[in-house]
Amino acid sequence: MTTVSPPVATPGSPPRVVVLGPDEGRTPSPLNIVGEETLVKVDTTDSNGLLAAFQLVAPPMSGPPLHVHSREDEWFYVLEGEIVFEIDGERVTVGPGGSVWLRRGVPHAYQNFTDRDARLLIVTVPGDFCNFFKEVSAVAPPGGSPEPEVFAAIDARYGLTTLGPPMQR
Repeated sequence: MTTVSPPVATPGSPPRVVVLGPDEGRTPSPLNIVGEETLVKVDTTDSNGLLAAFQLVAPPMSGPPLHVHSREDEWFYVLEGEIVFEIDGERVTVGPGGSVWLRRGVPHAYQNFTDRDARLLIVTVPGDFCNFFKEVSAVAPPGGSPEPEVFAAIDARYGLTTLGPPMQR
């Protein structure tokens, strides 16, 4: 059950508390980000734009293309499974309880090369990246990614640059 406290001061101010169950998010339904089911756990409006937090299920052979953020720092925490990250040309494998912190400007991608779903938490600072995820999900076919030209236009609005395809073995 979702519990949101009333605003502290004025209408439109962020809630003081947001409580979500394990299968709940801050959007009416999970988002589809490059075929990964994504729950928004902290929306940018919840944090007054300071951060956004997401829980993703990464199916086998899923992951974003190689890209770089110009506006956000990003933290990944692996809850279950094993994820291979490519960070500035180097690969590192991260399992449950492991994390990766990336400052903006660092080229990166990740991929689930296993035969089981992996689960991750991702936090972005600042939180406007949540709106990027919402836009991508709105134009993505079920379980897939938007058309490349559509993805590129959304990237441009949010200061992202796609540098290459998703990781291969």
